Amino acid sequence: MRAIWLLFKFLMMIGIALVGAVFAIGNDQPMRVNFLLFDGPILGAGVWLLLFLALGTVLGMLASSLLVFSYRRKLGRIQKKD
Repeated sequence: MRAIWLLFKFLMMIGIALVGAVFAIGNDQPMRVNFLLFDGPILGAGVWLLLFLALGTVLGMLASSLLVFSYRRKLGRIQKKD
């Protein structure tokens, strides 16, 4: 059962990567993003969108993992008291 679940995850990752690649190829209008202190390089609109999506995903995972770590630490303290 575990092997089937791993295969499913792998196929989902491949599928998402393919959809992202097709999206980036379809939105190839060159654009530059102006950040606060500097200008980004000229990349396609699809590439910029995928980069910001990936960055947001990583930041969201980091924020949620900090919360989970905090809750686990609190749970460990409570279990030690018992």
